[in-house]
Amino acid sequence: MEIEHVTKSVRNMRALRDLLEEIEAGKTPKPDWIEFKADARLDRLDVPTLAATLKRLHPCVLRGFKANEGKVKGKRNYLEWWTTVTQHGFHDFAADCWMKCYDSPHVENYDFVTPYLETKSVQDLDAYMVYGAVLGTWEYSGEDFRNTELGKDIQTFVEPLAGTAEFCYATHHFYPDLNYVMFDLDAKAKEKVDARFWREGTRKNFLLGDALEEDTWKQVRAASEGKSLAYIGKQSQNFFGAKDMLTLMRWGTTHCDYLILEVSEPYLLDDEPEVDDLTRREMKAAGFKVSLDDDDDNPGNPLTNDMSFRLVAHDHEDYRVLFEYIHWTGWQAPTLVAFANLLDLEALYFHSDKMEFLSVDVETDTSDCTENNTFLLFRKKG
Repeated sequence: MEIEHVTKSVRNMRALRDLLEEIEAGKTPKPDWIEFKADARLDRLDVPTLAATLKRLHPCVLRGFKANEGKVKGKRNYLEWWTTVTQHGFHDFAADCWMKCYDSPHVENYDFVTPYLETKSVQDLDAYMVYGAVLGTWEYSGEDFRNTELGKDIQTFVEPLAGTAEFCYATHHFYPDLNYVMFDLDAKAKEKVDARFWREGTRKNFLLGDALEEDTWKQVRAASEGKSLAYIGKQSQNFFGAKDMLTLMRWGTTHCDYLILEVSEPYLLDDEPEVDDLTRREMKAAGFKVSLDDDDDNPGNPLTNDMSFRLVAHDHEDYRVLFEYIHWTGWQAPTLVAFANLLDLEALYFHSDKMEFLSVDVETDTSDCTENNTFLLFRKKG
């Protein structure tokens, strides 16, 4: 089922003011997006005017705005632009231009650069925020999965190995009346998640537990309501070896109705670069870089897709390891589908054009699963 987005376009700043006044007065419904065209140029505003405009814009859109920030010339000017926008609740971490949490009344601060600018030390970067900017899953949320024929009855979203629980947090803004269960071994991550802005009345539970222990999944089931879907991103599930992955899939489909694993596009390990530069424009302008660096002591194994690397931040003075991925298995779809067959599970995949879950045996030639990440869904047969 296609998700329809409403976009309102403005061609000058007067048109923007008129549109915002109509939305604020309740005469026009909030659009998903406001798109700036022609002489409607946020990049021409001075910082105080830009800040005031963003403050009005935030409560008037459901998803965000579209504008060409690439026309902001010069490092200093771009940093002023980028930090102002991110401090006022919009991020550009996905391809959908500048996004906010869906219809959120709370202004999230996505500016992870200013702490570095103040001290010029990569040690002062927030590791979780940097991770979110370069590796976080921002383009999909539970909205996409629930807006399918299979997912329409989901009442509980589960996020195992949750970390900072971006999946559940983003999804709950679309569905604040559903139930959210998260778990992780990291007590600090739990503190971060609990401290975030959650819509009033949201039913949520962050457990401290091990995904390989059935007792953890039993707690998940006890905290769930109705049909449940568990989602695990590839940065998390690829920590598991073969036996552990089988265990994870067994408990996940025993105690949840659906288990989704994010999977990379097919690739050969030899195609992976030794240094994968993830540096974004605002990072470069600030004076630091971020990359995935291979671990020289643990060379990649092309027969098993076992690899070891680190997410690092560095500048001319310092080098900091943000997160380590040691003996990380780059799981591929055929292997996971074979595991599903061993466990007598049905395997489906998310067709991004049809926006539906289909059997892994059909219409793969019309999907983008060979070029982009895909999502495999597993469930008990019958």
